[in-house]
Amino acid sequence: MVQLGRFRLDLISDGFFEDEADTFVQLCVERQGPRLRARGKPRIKVGFNSLLIRGGGHTVVVDPGTGDKPRSDKVKQYRMEWPRRFFPTLTTLGVTVETVGAVILTHLHWDHAGAATRKTESNNLVPAFSRARYYVQALELEAAREAVRRGEDGYDAGDFEPLSEHGCLQTVSGESEILPGITVRLTGGHSRGLQIVYVESEGQRAVFLSDLVPTPAQLPLDCVLSYDEDVPQLRAAKEAVLTEARERGDLLLFVHAPRVRAGYLKSQADGTAAFESIDLG
Repeated sequence: MVQLGRFRLDLISDGFFEDEADTFVQLCVERQGPRLRARGKPRIKVGFNSLLIRGGGHTVVVDPGTGDKPRSDKVKQYRMEWPRRFFPTLTTLGVTVETVGAVILTHLHWDHAGAATRKTESNNLVPAFSRARYYVQALELEAAREAVRRGEDGYDAGDFEPLSEHGCLQTVSGESEILPGITVRLTGGHSRGLQIVYVESEGQRAVFLSDLVPTPAQLPLDCVLSYDEDVPQLRAAKEAVLTEARERGDLLLFVHAPRVRAGYLKSQADGTAAFESIDLG
């Protein structure tokens, strides 16, 4: 937990999964690729961290995670911890799904947006947060629908179309204020409509980086994922966001970090930056 001015921020672990190291942490291929391949494509443990924001009379969730809709293929492929942890932890923190007023989806990949919907006893898909408005970039919704039509497995229509059908999905374009002190910024790169989330209060600011910088291992500008759609766009956005974060002293929050999940970029005497982690408790 971090107190950021009037906001309480909780980075909630939804559990772990595994992926191939040279797929997920694909550092600059020239620099790290041969070493990783020489180790026989080892699997690494990857986290998933959802952000809960409370303050100013609002309760907001950012990227609720996989959800508990049956995904046996994904559970097997990624050796996913199951059941997932997000909703039980939410209950432990004293938050019910009915009290959440806004859900920000940084993008619509199944591991980030799967928990946006749930199955009823009659097997219908409905919004998981019954009183919330859901926010996503218009570009991302368009890209997700195109990907579903092409049969790509990164997106699942069941994660977002029920939101549209129930009238609670709101698209935004570019930089947009969701609530006072909570703003989204379009970066693209990882997906066409990837957005990151800023939380600001009393001169302090945190940024939930999502898959722009999923773990501290991706802080170097030449670090990308094999999943990234537009690497030049991602690197340009990353450089701009991290430079600004370093200058302003923003708290960085990482979506896929299994252990070191938050910290700051600190300027060094030689002009370089060093990452300093913080303990979230």
